[in-house]
Parts: sequence; structure tokens; C-alpha cells
Amino acid sequence: MVTISFSGCNFRCMGCLRKKREGDIYADRAERIEWNLENIIKKIREIRPHRIYLGGYEPTLDPDLVSIVNKLSKLDTHIVLLTNGSLLNRNYIHELLKAGLREIIISVKAFDPEKHLYYTGRSNKPVLNAIEELSKVEDPYFRFQVETLLIPGINDPEDIEKLAIFISKIDRSIKLFIEPWIPVVDTFREPSKEELIEAVTRAMRHLYIVSYHPLYSEILEMRKSKRKAIFIDVLPRK
Repeated sequence: MVTISFSGCNFRCMGCLRKKREGDIYADRAERIEWNLENIIKKIREIRPHRIYLGGYEPTLDPDLVSIVNKLSKLDTHIVLLTNGSLLNRNYIHELLKAGLREIIISVKAFDPEKHLYYTGRSNKPVLNAIEELSKVEDPYFRFQVETLLIPGINDPEDIEKLAIFISKIDRSIKLFIEPWIPVVDTFREPSKEELIEAVTRAMRHLYIVSYHPLYSEILEMRKSKRKAIFIDVLPRK
């Protein structure tokens, strides 16, 4: 897999990982290249990934995103957009699909409106509206799922259950992915294993498919053993 990281964001998340590290938090090493789309595509051809993730800060702010997706689609790989969803409307979604996008993962930082505003500085209403728009897409080759953060004191297991209830009223088959808070920014503590299990259990009462990411502390322990994958950051040459 390859993740292309975009710069710029319309949210001001208190726990943004980009404030802590320029590149991928799991990267083993870094390489640097001249940063333009042609060189990025050349590097992708070398790697020959099954998936390309468009992420980083907020990709939908880039006015050339549709064109970028169109060019990447020529690589014959599955293209996934990681987004806060605040700028997704019906026309934009269909432009991206027509360009070759095959999956959207929309992140809900917090379901409670006041908590979301506190954490991001923005309303979550456009994000929730985008979920409803995505559910209307009639394309057998398109996938989308909702991602949410488990943040102690901001988006707790009971908040995640409320999000699951909201999603279930749209379509119980919509996938929900729970991402535990990564404590690399000194803002919140890492959730406990018990809190993660509770969040998953609550969400599964309302949705057919609920998955989750291991705790960051668990990942660090796993990586002490022999690994099957290596993560490489490819960054702009300075």
C-alpha cells in the first residue's frame, strides 16, 4: 500500500498527529525525492501497490484532487480517499468516482456536536450530511466506511454508540472502524483495552460490521518481534 499525504486542513484538531511528526508515525525510515506528481507516480510504479490511500491532512482542500485521482487511476490500483468529509457534497463525490476513486473513508472525530466543535474548531453537521450522501451512491464497485476516534473525555464508548445508532438509521450495513487515540501529542491519554472493547461492543449492537485498530502501545509491542512489513516515508527533498 501507498499513502499520499496532502497538506493543509480546515480542521484544527487538538490532537493532530502532524503537529508531532512530519511523516508517517509507523515509518521505519525515510527517503526524499523531488516533490511533484510525476515523481510520486514514478515511485508508486516501483512499489506496485494494491492500494493507494489519499490522506495526510485534508485531501479535499486540493483543487486538483479530481485530476490527481484521474491520473492515479491509470495505475490500475484501488484508490481510497481518507477525509474528514466536511467538503463532500453530491456533485464532488460523483466527480471523484468518475475520475476513478473506488473507496472513501470518512472520519467522524466526535459525534457530540459540542465535543466535535471543541476538538476540531468546526461543526460536525457537514460530516454527518456527507455520510448520508455517500449512502446514496449506487455503484457496485464503490465502497465507503465511517471511521471514528476513541478519545477519552471527547469521544467515549457511549459517544461511539450514539454514532453507531445514527449510522444504523441510514443503513445498518455501513461499516464502522474505531481508531484508538494515539498518545504522541500530550493532549489526551491512550484509551484502555477495556474502553476499546466497550466501544466495539456498544457499536456492534447497532451495526453489522464493526472493526478496530489495535492500541498504539500494542503496536509498539508487536513491532519488537519479527515484522512482515516495512514502512518507508518518502518526503520532499530539502
